[in-house]
Amino acid sequence: MHSTAPAATAEPAFASPARRVEDAFAALHGADSALLVPGVVAATTATLLALTNPGGHLIASDQTCDPLRGVLTRELAGLGRTVTFVDPTDADAVLTAVRPETQVVYTQSLSDPLMRPAPLNEIAIHAQMNDLLLVVDNTALSPAELRPLETGAVIVIEDTVPFLDGWGDVGAALVTGLDRYLPRIAEQCARLGGAVPDWSAHLLERSLATLPLRLTAQRDGAERVAGMLRAHRAVRAVHRPSFDAAPWALETHRGFGGLLSFEVAPDIHDLTGILAACTGDHSPLGSTARLPARTSHAHLSERVRREQGITRRLVRLSVGVTDADALSGRLRRALDTALAQRTGGDERC
Repeated sequence: MHSTAPAATAEPAFASPARRVEDAFAALHGADSALLVPGVVAATTATLLALTNPGGHLIASDQTCDPLRGVLTRELAGLGRTVTFVDPTDADAVLTAVRPETQVVYTQSLSDPLMRPAPLNEIAIHAQMNDLLLVVDNTALSPAELRPLETGAVIVIEDTVPFLDGWGDVGAALVTGLDRYLPRIAEQCARLGGAVPDWSAHLLERSLATLPLRLTAQRDGAERVAGMLRAHRAVRAVHRPSFDAAPWALETHRGFGGLLSFEVAPDIHDLTGILAACTGDHSPLGSTARLPARTSHAHLSERVRREQGITRRLVRLSVGVTDADALSGRLRRALDTALAQRTGGDERC
């Protein structure tokens, strides 16, 4: 695990690749230092353990999915912590869940795959009034769209996928925040073990340099794709936040990134063509899609998935840097074909 000392203590020319990427990520968030960790689950686990004590209580987003949800409900419980899951889009629900032993509030800035933004300013006020620490997973937005430390968060965690590493070469996570908490987190990370190889850190450093440019293209592309989907009769719902729906975000957000999800009509049973249209030519900077019911939320029962709004026809789409208009055209044709071919029967994905 790498030192959390400020960048000024080392000559940049001689800093390790990991140290350089930590400094670059910290700068993007307006912080002094950061940690590069081999995996977002390890980063989150280490952070929550470092900021709580045995007997402590955490409030976590009910949109947290496995494997992290399993860590929160089993591993942390075995270490004496308890967790209450709440809807973080309702700041009053967060406040209601506070107990005398509560120490941390953990939430995503934007839930994935239903793309619900959390009112971090309001949650941070509740946290500060109750002497709680706000930890934010900002993966779905990145510092190009939101800097949670400016809203009152004390720690920010981000997976390198889908935005920090635009080419998909690196599987890691970054943690930044107030300096007084990072040494504790670094100690916990060291206990969990592992390190990010220098070459991976080098690739990530290069990718961070283009983050604002890539996110601008992905945000604009996601808006165009969402507009097409909303107008298509094969699509029942589109999950993509906007400033009209969340005017409070005008104070904190630049935009809502390159993610969206959509649910096709219930009488469309074959999603093969729709998924193929989302991925196109599989270029490194292209779009990708998945079915949450078959991937991130496959561990849940059908009943629980439906209660959470994760149906078998929900498609989660990460819009790439490349031409969003071409993606819209492919998707429109695939949806037209799916409508023409609907015959009922078994679903195929």
